[in-house]
Amino acid sequence: MSENVKNQSEEVTQTSELSTPPSAGDERSEIENLRAEKNALFEKLARTQADFTNARKRLEADLQNRIQYELSKLIESQLPLIDNLERAIQVDPSSADTATVLQGVQLVHDQWLDLLKRFGVQPVSPKPGDAFDPSKHQAVMQEPSDYPEGTISRLAQTGYALNDKLIRSALVVVSKGRADQQ
Repeated sequence: MSENVKNQSEEVTQTSELSTPPSAGDERSEIENLRAEKNALFEKLARTQADFTNARKRLEADLQNRIQYELSKLIESQLPLIDNLERAIQVDPSSADTATVLQGVQLVHDQWLDLLKRFGVQPVSPKPGDAFDPSKHQAVMQEPSDYPEGTISRLAQTGYALNDKLIRSALVVVSKGRADQQ
């Protein structure tokens, strides 16, 4: 029986501990702990936001540097073309042969196309008789020709694409078919 009494007294002690309200000191301690935790979380959030802002600024600066670098490469690669055109301008017109001048212009033209090709630019220049493709070609007029109706009869202006993305459509003349069949 004494063991029974001992168990009952322990239960009463535990029950009384649960029902007694915490002291004011315990509440203050809990509040201070919660405030400290809140402040630590706010500091962590502020550091994370600052890190994100700094990373974004670094990425923007890196992008600008890369754009400047690529632009300088493009400009540097065009300088020989400008040099060749300046040499052509300095030729004495009284001693210039038309065929030689045209040959020089053709060389500069070819250099320019090679340069564009190195940067991923491809000409869009359909041949007469090719099918008209409105996603790559812009019709400027129609004319009777020996080519089937709706096909390209001639190229008016070359178009260009950069890495398979159209920069400028090719201007083309579209065939109406033979004039004697109309």
